[in-house]
Amino acid sequence: MVATVLRLRYRILGNVLMRNPWQLVGFVLGALWAAGMLVLVVPLLFLLGGTGLEITRSVIVIAGGVLTLGWVVAPILIGGIDTSVDAGRLAPFPFTTTQIMVAVTAVGLLGVGGIATLLGGLATFAAWVRWPVAAAAAVVCVPLGVLVCVVASRLVAAFAGRGGGRRLGEVLGMVFLGALVLTGPIIIGILNLLGGTQDLGARVTAIAEVASWTPIAAAWAVPGDLASGHPLAALAKLGIVLVTLAALWFVWHRTLAAAAVAPVRSAARAVRAGSLGWFGRVPTGATGATLARALMYWLHDPRYLRNLAMAPLLPVAFAFAGGGIEGGPFLFSAVISAAILSLVPYGDVSYDGTAFAGVLATGIRGRSDRAGRMLAAAIVGVPLITGIAVVTAGIAGRWDALPAVLGAALGVLLIGHGLCAVTSAVLIFPVPESGDNMFKRVPGSQVLSGFAFFGLLLATVILALPGLVTAIVALVRPDPALGWVALAIGLVVGAAVFVGGVFVGGHVFDRNAPVLMQRIRSLKGV
Repeated sequence: MVATVLRLRYRILGNVLMRNPWQLVGFVLGALWAAGMLVLVVPLLFLLGGTGLEITRSVIVIAGGVLTLGWVVAPILIGGIDTSVDAGRLAPFPFTTTQIMVAVTAVGLLGVGGIATLLGGLATFAAWVRWPVAAAAAVVCVPLGVLVCVVASRLVAAFAGRGGGRRLGEVLGMVFLGALVLTGPIIIGILNLLGGTQDLGARVTAIAEVASWTPIAAAWAVPGDLASGHPLAALAKLGIVLVTLAALWFVWHRTLAAAAVAPVRSAARAVRAGSLGWFGRVPTGATGATLARALMYWLHDPRYLRNLAMAPLLPVAFAFAGGGIEGGPFLFSAVISAAILSLVPYGDVSYDGTAFAGVLATGIRGRSDRAGRMLAAAIVGVPLITGIAVVTAGIAGRWDALPAVLGAALGVLLIGHGLCAVTSAVLIFPVPESGDNMFKRVPGSQVLSGFAFFGLLLATVILALPGLVTAIVALVRPDPALGWVALAIGLVVGAAVFVGGVFVGGHVFDRNAPVLMQRIRSLKGV
């Protein structure tokens, strides 16, 4: 059964990549990056073993814990989990829940990420080669550690997409996202408070000792404990690993079993009789209709909500990881939130999917389409970023810094939206379908979308430099008058790029719309 599912998974992957050359390029680049990292890691681990048992043990434990967290957190933040073969797709076949779980786990282990993680874990032999007992223990513990990574990531995805209606899945997904984003910064902040007087080596050892007793790093600590002559501690940590796996498996099994018997509910949202929703609250016309539709995306579509949830969490992360609320990083976190939120619309047309044909059928002009989409983004983003800037300034007790921070943040937000008005009329990316699990990832899409995102981010920062530099100077001096100048510069430059982007993007849209539809149909295999 597992072999059959794996063959189907690789056939689906091959068909998708052969149909879309750019996805194939992204997949190959991702695989080459993973291979390059492995080539780099092996000699580094061998050199690490020469630094002594204590340092080797601490580094491997911390790295293993970060790897485990990365399996759960990084896919959520970067692009999701590959669900081309998941429990939902296997449900119609005559498999038991346990068989489905085994098959999905095997798919995760034998994907690019799973293979790279397993090989990277086995590469720790290069570090343990000086301690045979540790190398022998790694034969058992490395596969267990990798298994914890895969099962934990699948559990998060399954729990967010469980039965009980689409709205419940969205809420659970947001709760998971918030908890996972804040886990690392909170741990770092606590360790900073507890180990502030220790030197770097002592703090690394202390972090490793604490992490070794947690489910995320226990598997990676067992070989080092055996090598250092602590068999009871190693046995206890092995028990933690086995209990963790059993608990994850049990909860995952219950979640899938509950989803299998839950009634299927429509994704459509109830609307009162005679109510047009957002379409009845905005001006009529092509721009107003696009604005209303885009607002529905921003406020109800999990693909947009995930990015909205990230924005207010970043200041909290900066407060813990940056050592407090008095420093510049916490004050400037509103600008970072604005930078991330500003680039969400770069995938607007991709998120439309084949429904973009309905947009074209209306004969809408590009300027109206661009204006409606970007106004919706600004209507949601401007109040959110303004609120973040006000709250962070108030918590830090730096009301004098508010104009500078607000100018930089709003400038970045509007500039990013202006750039997206142009790029979303050119670029099409593979994205999850509307209503899909919010943690879904499309194979081969991360590298391409990552390049586009960071390219847009760089362009946004360059255009926002006048406001950013002025704001930084106003914070460093500090100079309230210069802060108001930064606010004015940010708003003027941001508004100019926003309006210019709508006009240029509208012209590009008019010329490029049929090509966009053709690319979408090619991606969907229509």
